[in-house]
Amino acid sequence: MSLRMALHNLTGEYGVKKKIRHSLVAALFLVSAGTQAAMSATELAQVQADAWRVRMGFHMLSIRGDNPEDREALKALLADGRQHLDALALQATPEQKETVAQLQASWTALSKRALDNPLASLGYADYRAMSEINTTTLAVDSLVNNAEPTGDDRYQDISELSVAMQRLASEYAALAAFPSAGLKTGTGLPSMDFAAQALAIDEILDELQGKYAGDEKAREVLAFIDQRWAFVRKSIPGMDDPNTQKIPYLFYRYATQMAEHVSELLAQP
Repeated sequence: MSLRMALHNLTGEYGVKKKIRHSLVAALFLVSAGTQAAMSATELAQVQADAWRVRMGFHMLSIRGDNPEDREALKALLADGRQHLDALALQATPEQKETVAQLQASWTALSKRALDNPLASLGYADYRAMSEINTTTLAVDSLVNNAEPTGDDRYQDISELSVAMQRLASEYAALAAFPSAGLKTGTGLPSMDFAAQALAIDEILDELQGKYAGDEKAREVLAFIDQRWAFVRKSIPGMDDPNTQKIPYLFYRYATQMAEHVSELLAQP
């Protein structure tokens, strides 16, 4: 199976303490605007990864009792996502504008649900909230999967790997918060096969490191991702054992750092 096919399967299976800095998002689109006439696959993948990160942030509110730092980080991520989509709207071709409008509407719904975690201060979330954070995240994910970007971009495969990692981290946080908060809640989707997903990420990460061995910037980012991934990967087999201690905050921190490094890579000229 080709690398592109493997990434497509991995990111499309469901069809569906550091903050993100606004200047980084602006820099990414400044670079993109100078080279792209319309929205690209890499830019769309960034939106997709951010949606899964929002879902992870929602569950962190419950895990850490609505910690103010977590709530501010979530607000910053949502604001950056909106800025991301506003920039896409400016670049979209007439044929793409409807898709961007749908993404903006879906992002608004996701934002509203993510910040409304009514029982987070008690370390809990009600069924409706857990169900709707799933459906609103999947709405963004599905729109990206069905979009028609303008060609392939530099580092598109790294962006798609980031999506897969953020989706897995999101599900890890959800199940660490509540056993009933997984993606199947409110959607009818099957439970995530963590072992299969982790193995696929292992293989794709290894292949990408070989592919970009001669690209210093990409090589450094992938080396960082490999380091962080190796650490949190050890906790994944325990997802099938309810008695195993989970490390959701560490997973959240490392997943966030990996996503930020990818964003920094894409923002470079």
